[in-house]
Amino acid sequence: MAQTYDFHTLSPLDFEELVRDVLQAHWGKTLETFGAGRDGGIDARYLDGPNKTIIQAKHYIGSGFKALLKAVSDERPKAVALRPTRYIIATSVSLSPDRKDKIQAAIPGVPVVPQDILGQEDLNNLLGRYPEVEKQHFKLWLSSTAVLERILLSGVYNRTAAELDIIKHMVPKFVQNQSIQDAEQKLSETGALIIAGPPGVGKTTLARMLLWLHAEQDWKIYVVDSLEDALKVADPTEKRLILLDDFLGQVRLSADHVREVDARLPPLLSRVAAHQNLRFILTTRDYILAQARGLSNRLARGKIDAREYVLNVGSYTRAVRARILYNHLYFSTLSSEQREEVLADDFFLKIIDHKNFNPRIIEEVTAPDYLALNHRSIPDTISAVLENPELLWETPYRQHITAEGRMLMIALFLNGRGTSVERLKRSFVRIARALGTEFHPGEIEATFRSTYKALEGSVLGFSWRIVSFTNPGLRDFLQSVICADKLSPVLLPELETYSEISELWAVQKSSQTSSTDQGEPAVGMWVDALDRLDKAETASIDDYLGLAIDIYRAFEDEGLEARLEKAIGRLEQMEFENGDVGLACSLIELGFSATLPIELDEKLRTYTTNAAANLLINEANALSFEDLQSLDDALHDYGNDDSLAQIASEEAIARFAGNIDNDLEQIETIEDLDEFESTLTEFMSKRGISPSRVSYDFQYRRERLAEVGKFAERGSYRGTSSWPPKTEASDDEIRSMFSGLS
Repeated sequence: MAQTYDFHTLSPLDFEELVRDVLQAHWGKTLETFGAGRDGGIDARYLDGPNKTIIQAKHYIGSGFKALLKAVSDERPKAVALRPTRYIIATSVSLSPDRKDKIQAAIPGVPVVPQDILGQEDLNNLLGRYPEVEKQHFKLWLSSTAVLERILLSGVYNRTAAELDIIKHMVPKFVQNQSIQDAEQKLSETGALIIAGPPGVGKTTLARMLLWLHAEQDWKIYVVDSLEDALKVADPTEKRLILLDDFLGQVRLSADHVREVDARLPPLLSRVAAHQNLRFILTTRDYILAQARGLSNRLARGKIDAREYVLNVGSYTRAVRARILYNHLYFSTLSSEQREEVLADDFFLKIIDHKNFNPRIIEEVTAPDYLALNHRSIPDTISAVLENPELLWETPYRQHITAEGRMLMIALFLNGRGTSVERLKRSFVRIARALGTEFHPGEIEATFRSTYKALEGSVLGFSWRIVSFTNPGLRDFLQSVICADKLSPVLLPELETYSEISELWAVQKSSQTSSTDQGEPAVGMWVDALDRLDKAETASIDDYLGLAIDIYRAFEDEGLEARLEKAIGRLEQMEFENGDVGLACSLIELGFSATLPIELDEKLRTYTTNAAANLLINEANALSFEDLQSLDDALHDYGNDDSLAQIASEEAIARFAGNIDNDLEQIETIEDLDEFESTLTEFMSKRGISPSRVSYDFQYRRERLAEVGKFAERGSYRGTSSWPPKTEASDDEIRSMFSGLS
């Protein structure tokens, strides 16, 4: 890992800790340390009887040698007064022998010698000798150019250079805390991790840090948008770490997400548990996870509770909060005048101690792009947002973003997690029309581009060819706008895509107002919307049916019933292939929970049960074990024919067992083989089928692996080490820390 660093990713506080740790390793002694800022001329010291060694860390990478020389000269009176027997200066500035001589000359009367003046080159030399210190300070190397280029060129990360920029800007601001070590331990123990917590506490940031710590160690990284995609890339033949952000939805829980969790999550976790080369990280809001437990059979059974890791704002001590704010201010592009506004009159203490403090708010209110959208002073803006976080976007949206900008934001909201530029442009035109603005065809391109450009960075982000909100909290805000401004009946007649219509329906459901409320569309408008979907044929059958059933349950309208009957009739002609397991599982679970009129309900459950059974029997040889398990569980849990389900299970398992050699050949360690055998045996026994059918195959593979010594050596990951965190910080200590920002 040894590299040459210029230390630009470290704040002055990070740099002081690095100097302390590398000198402790070099000397084999524990140093006393003190806060940054007005420290009496001491960053660290070592007392040995009458001998006193004083260490000063000067992080002047951005200022240069002249500024460093002046700072050292200004330090002389304090250094003389301390009367040290040895004086050490460590700096991030590159030093030559001549420069060291000038530093020594700048502090006459202080016992400093050139070899005790450590420049950038000296520190890099020490880091090369003590790799454990380098490893511990992962912010030092994780966003270095060498690491980023290696990750990009190696193809271990399935995102573009735009994602690299996100990481490069995120790492310096990150404050290491216990969450990293706790998450690494959970991943090591279970292979899977659910990061849950309130909005804005740093779930995605923690996930990204874990991704990049793994990527640096040559794990192949996959960022996916669904559990189905996760299963597709969960290949155990190489080290793979998979991230699914907001796996239960960004703002609210939907029936689609519950069905996917029931169908996909247990077998995916089984695959991860069975293969040490696989790791899986999911994030979700804690309240959405609580709702899912009440609705999902799989979550309610407690099968994945042990894998939950909750990160919330309560885990941030006062010292960590102070560091979060400090780092955001230090690495921000705020002007010196803006920074002084935050530092004046101890305003930073009010921010740190506020009950609504969280990293996302700090990220936004210290960003010049966001502050430019407000016309108040920085303290007034920050105070207002902390007192009422809902105001984070209220003032910019209502007062400073143009009408076209507001239309574009609503268009993006109605496209879910994100969408392509072209789809967003088409949605933008429809939303504008709904809100009373009709663009001439020749004006559309120029208007869209100028509107997009005005919001880029502050509101909109572009990565992996997808446009999304820079701040997930914007989705919460826009949902409240649509409800408060009663926009649903205005928008719905112009909506055409499944995403647009289903998102607006979810807003109506979450508002929990009366169906006769003047702010909600009448049932006829929803029927017309479903007709537009049916005509365009852009929605999958399960998406269309799921939405139509949900709307029907709210209104029980005859027109909706007729459309459901037509859609259910189409199921009878459908033939599923091995790539349709997710669709089959979704449909059979949809039929189970539909609660339609008796005749329709029976038709839907019979069609979906038969389709799932036929797929299980006909494609058993082509299905992965996880897909077979998902489909089998869905058929037994949600189908309406127990006899057919058992026949399908027996035939499918027999075919799978007869072709199991191919699956076993992919398993490379005895530990992974044991885990897979345990999972398969439990599954077969549950269906009343003797595991003896496959015992010989497992024993044969076990003997072959034992011959070549294939034990659990793959999937290695070197966790980060930590130092004891400071849990509390006094006002004076924080003032001392922040004085260095002036």
